[in-house]
Amino acid sequence: MLNIYEKCQQPRFFTCGCLENDGGFLHIRRTLNCDVLIFVTEGTLFITMNDTDLAVRPGEYVLLPSGTEHWGTKPCAGRLSYMWVHFSAPKTRGESCPESGFAYLIPEHFTAADPGRVSIIFRQLLDYQRQERLYTEMLPVCTLSMLLMEITQQYLAAGNEHEISPKIYNICQWIRSNCQKKLTAEMIARHFHYNAEYLSLIFKKETGCTLIKYLSRTRIDIAKRLLETEGISIKETAYSSGFSDEKYFMRTFRKLEGMTPMQYREAFRKRNINSK
Repeated sequence: MLNIYEKCQQPRFFTCGCLENDGGFLHIRRTLNCDVLIFVTEGTLFITMNDTDLAVRPGEYVLLPSGTEHWGTKPCAGRLSYMWVHFSAPKTRGESCPESGFAYLIPEHFTAADPGRVSIIFRQLLDYQRQERLYTEMLPVCTLSMLLMEITQQYLAAGNEHEISPKIYNICQWIRSNCQKKLTAEMIARHFHYNAEYLSLIFKKETGCTLIKYLSRTRIDIAKRLLETEGISIKETAYSSGFSDEKYFMRTFRKLEGMTPMQYREAFRKRNINSK
């Protein structure tokens, strides 16, 4: 289900925090008069909402709407870590955006296309929560707004992927969340209990590209953002975006972007200067 909040008003921030548990955590049964957004960074949170059992994994978030009873389905098997925030905001009626065209679009369970960005904003919100003296009480509210906008942006950007089947869509999202790890087509297929050759065939049929090309494209997108940051070397960029070999990274980047990583960095720098 998609929750649509009007963006003409600032959301109301109540509190936020971070849960760290080494095993056996079971969420309590409760119903709150505010919305709860939970973003998992490690382990799996098993939670039931509206009689639907959910398994929320790293890079995924769940939204527990106000007035909805929710509880832990079963204890977590190992270490669990997640960030959470309690908030409220006026919702629109029905499944369409308000006439102004501005809204926060938050699915109840979704995989972040770029979990790193969501995590950074969430941690900034936690930092403001811990500070005793703030320049203005609006800082947590504005950061919460940025978090909801980032989630909305990632949801909209992933819209074209909703045209493919749910199973391939979930694989695409999983690759985005795990592309910085050492991955092969066989490892991806094994994770989803498929034969590698069969999965590659149906993946290409639905997306138009192979598993490895999609993995490389996702890694290069991360690399481009890193290259736009001063002080990060080409070698650091390669390893941070999931490539174990710097030369292979440079060949892949040139093949997909039509220029070397250094040429891309220089082009971005010139474009940034000209826009000032």
